[in-house]
Order: sequence, then structure tokens, then C-alpha cells
Amino acid sequence: MKKEKAFLREKFIAFQKKIAALGHSLRQQEDAFQQRESSLCMGIFEILDALENIDESVRAREDEFDKATRRLAKNIRSVHKKLIRLLKANDIVMMGFPDNMARMESCKVVETKESNTLKDETILSVVKNGYIRKDNGEVLRKAEVVTVLNKSGEGVQDPSE
Repeated sequence: MKKEKAFLREKFIAFQKKIAALGHSLRQQEDAFQQRESSLCMGIFEILDALENIDESVRAREDEFDKATRRLAKNIRSVHKKLIRLLKANDIVMMGFPDNMARMESCKVVETKESNTLKDETILSVVKNGYIRKDNGEVLRKAEVVTVLNKSGEGVQDPSE
């Protein structure tokens, strides 16, 4: 009976060690997957930035283009839309700012300007789009924005203040 208990105890300990090792291995694999996914998303975001820059340049001079160049511009826009759809299919969406205000958790302020008519932290322009996971709200990349910062502390006052 003692031999059986010792044998079972050894087996139990061996199983516990195996479970712990498998749990550790699983956590390492999850971390590696998240790092690869994050790296892939950052790459896609950079491609989207480049396509948006090209589109902005093209729109500024599009009326000067011949038929072939217009078709090229259309194809570039098509690639951009396909990448956006790919992200949406994976629950990743571009950030929106319905109140037009910058928040530290979702924005990186890259420049500020004064305004007599707008409150501090009002977004004047988005330099680079930010992206979040739609399902859980996780910020994958902060938006780079230009905001209002009034040195005098003045500007438009919020009526609720």
C-alpha cells in the first residue's frame, strides 16, 4: 500500500510539473503571438500612412493627370480601402473623435497652436490616424494630433464650467 501511495504521489508530482511547464510554454507562445500581431499591425499602419500621403499628393494635382495616371491613383485608393477592410475584418478600426478633443490614452500631441475661439486640447488636425480594437477598445496606435494650447489660459470657456 505504501509503495502504491509513493508511486501515485510521484505520478501526481510529475503531472503537476508537466502542467506547469505546459502553462509556461503556452504563455510564452501567447506573448510571441501578440508581439508578431502587433508588429504586423504596425507595418500595416505604416503602409496606410504612406498610401494616405500619396493620395493627398495625388488629389492636389489630379486635374493635371492623364488617363493612365488617374487609373493609377484609383488603384492606390483601392489598395488603401482593401487594407482598411482587412483591419475591420479583424476588429481593428480607425479612431474617431466625435467630441474633437484629444485624450492622453488615445492621442499623442505632436504640435500645439493658440486659438481665441477654441478650448485647450481641441483637435485641429490629425497627422497620423490612430487605431483601436473594436471589441475591447485597446489602443493599438495612438493618433498623432495637432491641438489647441492657449498660453494665456484663455480661449473659449466651457459653459458647464
